[in-house]
Amino acid sequence: MKKCFLIIVFSLFIFYTTAYAEMAKQGNGNYRSGKTGTYQVLAMEKKQFQINFEETGVVVEAPKDSPLFNSSFRSLGSSVAHMGKWKGNLFIIYTRPNGDKVYGTYRGQGVVRGSSSGVITFIGGTGTCTGIGGSLEITNTPGLKSPKKGTYVGITVGKFNWKIP
Repeated sequence: MKKCFLIIVFSLFIFYTTAYAEMAKQGNGNYRSGKTGTYQVLAMEKKQFQINFEETGVVVEAPKDSPLFNSSFRSLGSSVAHMGKWKGNLFIIYTRPNGDKVYGTYRGQGVVRGSSSGVITFIGGTGTCTGIGGSLEITNTPGLKSPKKGTYVGITVGKFNWKIP
């Protein structure tokens, strides 16, 4: 019984020390997330439209000591497309496992139903992320088929850096 108890305590210690490493005040690393979203389109002239969207997702790759490790996110944005190309922006909120937030803005461009790229600029946060700065350069994976009509799915990859005062 004593051995079983010690094994459980040791296992929990190992899990918590590796799963929730102390967050670094600055750093950089790779980023990957999965997302799903909904959208509304306002058609204009031929091959021109406005699209408003809301998406949610999870970060599945980030350094363990980074503010984005194991976070989820929600974003609201809009884009204008003309002749098959679009430019857009959004506001994003990352929520860390402990509830702290990281806020960011995005500016990007791409090809309708094709590749896209842009930059998220971190503009602040709450709790341990108060005053965060830095950026995340991302590209989106085109061509994923959504399992539900009126929604989209995607994978975003990139590299980011951060600094917390």
